[in-house]
Amino acid sequence: MTVTALQSVSVSESAPVERTRADLTFDRTVPRQLVHRASVTEVFLTDAAALATDRFAVGAQWPRYHALYHPDESGRCDFMLLAETVRQAGIYVLHRFYEVPLGHHFVFKSLDLHIGDFTALRVGGVPLGAVLDVAITATGKPRSGRFDARLDVTIEVDGKPCVHSTVSVVVIPGRSYDALRRRGRPAPDDSAAPSSPVAPSPAPVIAGRQDANVLLRTATDDDTSTWRLHVDPEHPGYFEHPSDHVPGMMLLEAFRQAGHLTAASDCVLASLNAEFRSFGELCRPIVIRSATGPGGLLRLTATQGERTLAEADALFVKG
Repeated sequence: MTVTALQSVSVSESAPVERTRADLTFDRTVPRQLVHRASVTEVFLTDAAALATDRFAVGAQWPRYHALYHPDESGRCDFMLLAETVRQAGIYVLHRFYEVPLGHHFVFKSLDLHIGDFTALRVGGVPLGAVLDVAITATGKPRSGRFDARLDVTIEVDGKPCVHSTVSVVVIPGRSYDALRRRGRPAPDDSAAPSSPVAPSPAPVIAGRQDANVLLRTATDDDTSTWRLHVDPEHPGYFEHPSDHVPGMMLLEAFRQAGHLTAASDCVLASLNAEFRSFGELCRPIVIRSATGPGGLLRLTATQGERTLAEADALFVKG
């Protein structure tokens, strides 16, 4: 076969994929229950379509400004908005295309996200639209007692790949989740101080902000690398629907804030490799720690008593 013929085959194979991606709509959100959200304003996905076996295109639109997610000082899209969009894409694709029943619980084990092109994420005069190319590797059956999935996601803005993310999630039915939570909860300890809305100290200023979204509180005056996580179950963003544990996105945001307090003030988060180890209970103190690691990485951990809830390696770069 000649080179011309090979190129012709390549173009003909890619044409249906590109047509499918081009046909994605961005004028309405997907059903909120399919991304596990109570409020329509918290849904960032607009459409999805199958590209091939276990490969999907997902449309998303990001608001220019959001109560939780703000553009950085250079006007680029919030890192955690990208992470939340990837999280929603995983839930939506598994519900819609793999027929995971509503009522099943998604237990996220890890989330890695790396920004490769900051310029594509600059927020302009209109909301940014994005296409997520999602490839899924799954084991088990969606309606069984356990279904494992790995998602490899590339986010494109204006046709330019700018973000890559990998997510691992375990899907289990409600009865299995309840049993898991019963087994995993530590024994009651009346002496444990709750991490309630009562703040042990004023919120620090982080990236120019000092508001209800600042999650860290000083642990001790002489320790600049350890903080208490401020958990407010009434927070309309992190608890926009009831939860029996501290949300994973809250831990990720706490890591980002700890990184800002550790790295230079003009740095932005470019890469985060996070693993979730255990559920965080709502009424027990959670400690966030930051330490300098190799290669300029920050090592971030969230602990509750003797248990590690989550840990991550983060790369902050000059903004």
